Amino acid sequence: MLWKIPNIVIPPDVLFTIPGINFPVTNTLLCTWIVIVTLLVLMFLATRRRDPALVPRGFQNFSEWAVESLQNLVEGVSGKEKGRKFFPLVATLFIFILFCNLIDVMPGVDSIGTVNGALNPVNLGFIHLLFGDDSNKLIPWFRPPTSDLNLTFAMAIIVVIVCQVVGFVTLGAGPHLSKYFKVKELVTKPSGIIEFFVGLVELITEISRVLSFAFRLFGNIFAGGAVLAVFGFLTVGIGNVIFIPLELFVAFVQSLVFALLTLVFLEMASTGHEHEHMESEADALADYEHNREVSATH
Repeated sequence: MLWKIPNIVIPPDVLFTIPGINFPVTNTLLCTWIVIVTLLVLMFLATRRRDPALVPRGFQNFSEWAVESLQNLVEGVSGKEKGRKFFPLVATLFIFILFCNLIDVMPGVDSIGTVNGALNPVNLGFIHLLFGDDSNKLIPWFRPPTSDLNLTFAMAIIVVIVCQVVGFVTLGAGPHLSKYFKVKELVTKPSGIIEFFVGLVELITEISRVLSFAFRLFGNIFAGGAVLAVFGFLTVGIGNVIFIPLELFVAFVQSLVFALLTLVFLEMASTGHEHEHMESEADALADYEHNREVSATH
C-alpha cells in the first residue's frame, strides 16, 4: 500500500512552544497569525491611495466595491443609523472567517509538516516523502483556524456578549432584562406563568447560541478538510478537483451565515420586546430575507 488514510484528529497539533513564557503554538494558531498578517497587508494595499481626487484602480477598486456591498447589506437589514454601528463587527467577522476558511484549499495544507516517528521516510535532501505505514505520521504545519473549536467558541462568545451589551445600551437594563425575566406578566396576566417560563427559555436559547455558532462553523470546515484528505487518498488527488470548488462555496457560505446571524441577533437585541418575535436562528434568517426583499422593492 502506497498510502494509508490520513490520521484525522479533532484537537490541533502543537508545533512548538515559545521559550520563556511556555506558550504552545498550534498549527491552527499559526494559520490564524498568517491570516491576520495577510489581512493587514491587504488593508494597507487597499487604503494607501486615499486621495479623493484619484480614481481607484485594481485591488483598491475591488476592495471599495466589496466594502460597499457589505455595508449596503448591513444597512438593508438594520437601516443606516444602526447599520453603521453594526457594520465594523459584522464585516470583520465575515472577512476574517472567509480567509480562515479559504486556508483549507491552499496548497500544502495538511500535506506539509513534521515527521512524527516515521521509520523509513524517502529522503530527498531537505524534503522527506512518506509512503506505506509511515504515510499518516505527519504533523501538519498548516490547518484552517476555523477547524479549531477554540477559535469558533471565542468568536461565538464575543458575538453573544456584544449582543447583550447592545441590548443594555440601546434599550436600557429594565426593558432588556424583561425579555428574559417576565415578572410583570407573572403578576398581571392569567397566562403570566407561561410567559414567565417562555422568557426563561429565551434566556437559555440566548446562551445556546454560543454552541450553535461554534459547532456549525467548526463542523463544516473540519468535515470539509477531512473530506479533502480522504478523497485525496482514495483518488490520488483527482477527487479534489470536484471537492475543492465545493469547499470554496462552503467557505463563503459559512462566513456569510456567521456574519448574517450576528447582524440579525444584533438587530434583535436592539429592538424592544414588543417587536420581538424571533426565537430561533431559522426565524432570524427568515426575517433577514423578508427585510432584504422589502428593501429591494423600495
